[in-house]
Amino acid sequence: MKTIYLLRHAKSSWKDPTLADFDRPLNKRGKRAAKNMAVYLGGHNPRPELVLCSAAKRTV
Repeated sequence: MKTIYLLRHAKSSWKDPTLADFDRPLNKRGKRAAKNMAVYLGGHNPRPELVLCSAAKRTV
């Protein structure tokens, strides 16, 4: 059976209003959530055949 994982970027920073939406980084809460997701995925050992990801700073 195939499994599809749909993930969204974590909380991003609005600290610098001059940054374009595409260039906004994760804030502290977002970084913490990203680490938690890494632990979760590491425990489930997914083996993706394909990864589609935005090139926005907060997603990579």
